[in-house]
Amino acid sequence: MFDFHFRNRRELFKALLATALAVIVMGIILFPVYYMFTVSLKPQGTLASTSLDIIPDHVTLQNYREVMFGHKEATVKTKVFNITSSRGKLLGTEYTIEYTDGVLYGKAYINTPFNLKYVSHIKVEGANKSVENGQVRYVKGEFVSMDAKKISSTQGIIGRVYLKAREVKITVNGKTSLPLEGLTRIDNNIYVGKNVTLRLSGRVRLDSEKGHFEARDFFYVFVNQVGGGFFGYLKRSLIIASLTVVLTLLFAVPAAYAFSRLKFFGREHILYFYLMFTQVAGGLGIAGLVALYGMLVKLNLTNNIYVLPFIYAAGGVPFNTWLLKSYLDSISPDFDEAALVDGANYLQIIWHVLLPMALPGIATVAIFAFIGGWTELILANLLLNQENYPLTVWLFSMLNDLRNVSWNQFSAAALLFALPVFIMFLLAQNYIKSGLTVGGLKE
Repeated sequence: MFDFHFRNRRELFKALLATALAVIVMGIILFPVYYMFTVSLKPQGTLASTSLDIIPDHVTLQNYREVMFGHKEATVKTKVFNITSSRGKLLGTEYTIEYTDGVLYGKAYINTPFNLKYVSHIKVEGANKSVENGQVRYVKGEFVSMDAKKISSTQGIIGRVYLKAREVKITVNGKTSLPLEGLTRIDNNIYVGKNVTLRLSGRVRLDSEKGHFEARDFFYVFVNQVGGGFFGYLKRSLIIASLTVVLTLLFAVPAAYAFSRLKFFGREHILYFYLMFTQVAGGLGIAGLVALYGMLVKLNLTNNIYVLPFIYAAGGVPFNTWLLKSYLDSISPDFDEAALVDGANYLQIIWHVLLPMALPGIATVAIFAFIGGWTELILANLLLNQENYPLTVWLFSMLNDLRNVSWNQFSAAALLFALPVFIMFLLAQNYIKSGLTVGGLKE
């Protein structure tokens, strides 16, 4: 009795130890994915480089919205303007003004360019409208208004410019022509005040947040769409991957049946030679890439997303044929013989007999073909122009400037890219498990 309890405890301890070890290994494997997910939920520019935040302090979906829908930016050149903002900074040659709940208005001596980011609620009156290279242009209009999260004028404003604000903090550099009467001096060159109206002198640079912009008799307004386009890239990736699956099954299923059931010269060697030649010969693959590109250029088939599925399917058919053949070998040929006795031809045997029984193997082949078409980068980057990019090339293009890349947005884009494959694995996991273990009916 004692030995029995001892053995039970020892087995329980082994099971707990194995479970704990599996959890630790799984945690190590999945931690990069979890960390990428937390980065995608942080505000832009807050990638932790000195500390590791397991749980982000501030959670936002702005990165996902930016990746999927993008935002609008506008450039306005005008003389007469009115800007209302929650807070901002004005930089002059003699002073720096920080204000809260302010209105900046006036008339510039020359047309002044204003840059507005994250623009919405655009209203334009009396202007000539045109669209060039995706940019919407309004020229010589009577009135324009819009909301923006950021409003700036880096070249500065020169003219009769006024500021009316609930609170101001002014830092002066020596002598200044600003009217400082009524302000409280808290340091040698720092003044504060409430409910202040100031006339600004000299060239004034503006940097404000969360504001409303209005201009009259403007020279031009240029509106650009920045970011977004995710659904266009997604559509092209789905087309490429889906066609790759269809073409792969169209060739792999009859080929697997032939290698599994029919007897012909070289059956034992042709498939394996082709498989080794296409999967192992990496150097020859590079040489073939050069030849492939040259042929497609001659045939004027570059920048065509419908060419890629044929190339991907051609590269994946040998492996997928071998995989599906192994599954068909596990299905008893008695079913084929019974169908032949009943008068079925080979296509009817494949369609009505083998396909229903080989669904796990076919699902596995379809998953592999989909992943191949979904994740391929080199050929898509080589053959397609920007207007036809799929998701893989779009993700790669986000890394062109590593110094300025938004890792928060890149993390969101990478997770969205991986989501369809993850969903497919969840839906077809039982089929994949059976297909990879070569299950099925046996004699």
